[in-house]
Amino acid sequence: MSVVSTFCKKGGVGKSTFIGFLAHYYATLGKKVLIISADDQNSIFKIFGVEEKIFDTNDNYLEFWLAGHAELGDILIEARENLYLIKTLNTDKLSMKLTLERSQEKIIKKLIVDCSSYFDYIFIDFPPSSNRLTEILLDFSHHILIVVGLDSLGLGGFFNTIQYFIDNDIDLTKIKYVLPNGYSKNRRAPKVSLEKLQEQAKEFTKSATVLPALQEKSIIKNLQAEGISVFDVTSLERYDQTNKDLLQKDLLELFKLINLE
Repeated sequence: MSVVSTFCKKGGVGKSTFIGFLAHYYATLGKKVLIISADDQNSIFKIFGVEEKIFDTNDNYLEFWLAGHAELGDILIEARENLYLIKTLNTDKLSMKLTLERSQEKIIKKLIVDCSSYFDYIFIDFPPSSNRLTEILLDFSHHILIVVGLDSLGLGGFFNTIQYFIDNDIDLTKIKYVLPNGYSKNRRAPKVSLEKLQEQAKEFTKSATVLPALQEKSIIKNLQAEGISVFDVTSLERYDQTNKDLLQKDLLELFKLINLE
């Protein structure tokens, strides 16, 4: 089992979207996949059009599992074939408990290890903010992928992410990949930002691979509005279908460069 996290100390860079597509891709290969949302907004649910399940019942959150009030099967939410989600309720409160009761850290790590009996991959989706839960889950990850928006704020988020790792003694070598997101060949700012990111990554994340930049595509927002994943078999209007196919092709080429074993 591999534990894979996407992270960046900057919101709106596409972390949830990318990890959702990556997880769904592995699920289409027949792998059993779990996505744990460490984000109280549970944004990952929107990627698959199941956001109504966030509030459908109030006793199937991650916190109930950790407290021993629910079994794993009680909190799993099926989003697609082979793909399950776990939602969170109040990560700040949970983090406070993890800080005050050190034994809770062992509990959360044990429960994730227990998931290896059921899942081939566990993906963790984080908000741009951070807390004790963030530190524990990042430290427990086998592979960390940093998603960086290609603008000045995105570069600032990358630098803040590196500083956060250093301040909290999180192993920088766990960062296996850096994904530049929002590239446009017709705009100067993303090109300059990509060059700067490549330089910074070479300096701060020597063990990481900087992946080819993912181009900005309006089809992603269209799919999210409909709750459709790029790997869903659907019939869309010709324009959207063409762009969805192109996005899927780009992602498949990108995924060939990512090794999560």
